[in-house]
Amino acid sequence: MSNKKYEIEVPASLLDSIKGADDVIQIRRESNKIIIEKPTNYKNNESLSLRYFIYPSIVMTAIFFLSVMTRKMSQVPLTGNFSIASHLIYLGLISGMCSFTYFFIKGKKNPKNKSTQDIYWRNVPTIIFSFTVTLALLLSAFFWMISKLFVGASFDVLTAGAVFFFFSCVINYYMIYSANIFTSSMIVSLLISVIMGGVFFAMLTNSQSKWWQYNFSYLGTHDVVRSWPFNLTLILASLLMIALVDYLFVSLNNHGYKGKGITTLRILMTLLSISLGGVGFFPNNKGMWHEMHNRAANLMVLIIIILIIGIKWLLPKVTKEFLIVSYAIAICLVLSNFLFETIGYLSLTVFEIIAFGLAFSWILLLLQQINRLTSYDDDVILINLKDITQKEVEK
Repeated sequence: MSNKKYEIEVPASLLDSIKGADDVIQIRRESNKIIIEKPTNYKNNESLSLRYFIYPSIVMTAIFFLSVMTRKMSQVPLTGNFSIASHLIYLGLISGMCSFTYFFIKGKKNPKNKSTQDIYWRNVPTIIFSFTVTLALLLSAFFWMISKLFVGASFDVLTAGAVFFFFSCVINYYMIYSANIFTSSMIVSLLISVIMGGVFFAMLTNSQSKWWQYNFSYLGTHDVVRSWPFNLTLILASLLMIALVDYLFVSLNNHGYKGKGITTLRILMTLLSISLGGVGFFPNNKGMWHEMHNRAANLMVLIIIILIIGIKWLLPKVTKEFLIVSYAIAICLVLSNFLFETIGYLSLTVFEIIAFGLAFSWILLLLQQINRLTSYDDDVILINLKDITQKEVEK
């Protein structure tokens, strides 16, 4: 190990934004990174965290006991209509949503918290609603798996209360932690989580319906056991995309990117987001709903084709790699359509899944390209290192 020591030169503007009350900063090593950040008082943070996620859990557990005692139950099932799981999905969801909302708004109002200052207030309800629905999907998926693993499991009232309290603490801690670390860049991660989580949960819970024998959109029809996860996922993804497009294009405007191309791109991406929501809002049921569903899906395909063809002229500073990937995805979409429509090699379900995966991947890449343009040049600061080892030896 080297015994060399260095002093570093850091701009005063950077230190003013991160130093603590005693002009102290914290430097730590994380994997291959050196992170300079505000000093953390772990003791105080721990006590605050314990207080804020345990107190709501105690209140929810008291309501759980009251609900069970009202029904005079001696044994409480783990899963089912009136069970630990059903209480957690409703009561845990309420307390988790309240915890997230309180800490997110508190952080948004704090001028020292730079991570949420670039998130607009008009997008806050969508973010809160998205986290709440994501939590509902996670809880539903988790207890669905638990019901398959522990068939018929039940507990006495005290044990059931202890189990409920434990899971309630986990839910509140997760939501508080998410609110405290949330940044504008996490909207993309939230969008991915909602899409992937909702679609896979819909597949899992409707596996007995053999949806793959029909089509991908069959997951959202009234013929399956649970159609709400699939439809709600698409609607929620639509709202998140609208919020993300709003944030990104206002940021582009602040960075000096203006003109007809940017305006056209924003309109197309907003229409793409609305059409995605339309696919979920109008289930692929028979009659008028089927027609509206197809129109929304066809509009999505048309917009994506226009975007891929015109992105070179609509978005400034498009990288060569992104254009190559875009054209490769377009070729794959055309090829998969040929294999499905012309020679019948692909089934409708496989074709829809491939098309959905390729289109969604390209949209995420496009959002990443736009987000790259919204980064300020002074977000990355070069630090000069000076070797002071010899100076210390001379002293």
